Amino acid sequence: MPREYTLCILHTEPTQERTGLRLRCYLVPLYRSLTVGIPKTPADRRVRMSDPEFVETTEPDEAFAALADETRVAILQALWDIEDHVATFSELREAVGVRDSGQFNYHLDKLTDEFVRKTDDGYELTMAGVQVVGAVEGGSFTMNGRIDPIDIEEPCPACGDDRTLRYEDDVLSIQCDSCELSVEGMVPPSALAAADEASLPEVATRYFRSVIGTVGDGFCLYCDGPVEPTVRGVDDRAPDDAEVPDQLRDLPFVEYVCGRCGEEVGSDLGLALLAHPAVGGFYFDHGIDVREASLWDFVAWDTETAWVDSREAFRAVVTYEVDGDTLTLVVDDELTVHDVERSDR
Repeated sequence: MPREYTLCILHTEPTQERTGLRLRCYLVPLYRSLTVGIPKTPADRRVRMSDPEFVETTEPDEAFAALADETRVAILQALWDIEDHVATFSELREAVGVRDSGQFNYHLDKLTDEFVRKTDDGYELTMAGVQVVGAVEGGSFTMNGRIDPIDIEEPCPACGDDRTLRYEDDVLSIQCDSCELSVEGMVPPSALAAADEASLPEVATRYFRSVIGTVGDGFCLYCDGPVEPTVRGVDDRAPDDAEVPDQLRDLPFVEYVCGRCGEEVGSDLGLALLAHPAVGGFYFDHGIDVREASLWDFVAWDTETAWVDSREAFRAVVTYEVDGDTLTLVVDDELTVHDVERSDR
């Protein structure tokens, strides 16, 4: 069955809840991808596929312990830098600069299977090895950054007031100076290090869009596990002791929970449905590409644009508007669209 997933990048201050962006991912059954374009074979020659099997082969503390040596980190970086990312034992030892082959073999053996794979052509990085080098190159382990507050030219869509960009402790935020609307997300230092002050807001938006593309394929931002959506009103989601403003009580909130790591992220309904074909088509007919327009143009930040219509047989509504023309979508508590209505002047 089709499954739907999401990404977190936005939050509203009253409930301290994170919100974000959602895209769809339709999973094609494995047997279809294997048989397209392949001639049929007699039944007795067909290969029966077993169920996928994934097993934890190493304890996390053992895996990280294997990286606790500068020679081993150098081996991973050397494989990353070598052409085609494949090297023989001798080529790799020379690249790392270790003369003693026995000592080098000892360190390479500690990495083999988890971070390095031995093949007929030599040694290459596993996916875990690639992720370690990527984190190092991205500055996640080695770099810190801070950006002094920057004024954003585009006004707040909720109140029209000024907004400010801030970056500290790997968290980038764009906050309205007057109201509660804001955007926030973790961004690695390497994504911003080459940008000048004038281009930082645009670079930050492009980074968020690149993350949306990855998570939109159906993976948790942190562990790559599957995510399921649930739609509720802000009032239903807020803690019992939270004071939710009256204008937000019936505002729909889309909550996503990763089935692997349990991380919870969320979205307002406007951004959550941005990938729906009816929404993209509506804006395209008005000369707007939703992939290029400001994300703020689609945020359903008040109950005039999105609201909970029923809590018994749960239904929530969101309306998009361009030049007086409107598009209205109705969803259930699993974010399934039940009704689409378009009204052109």
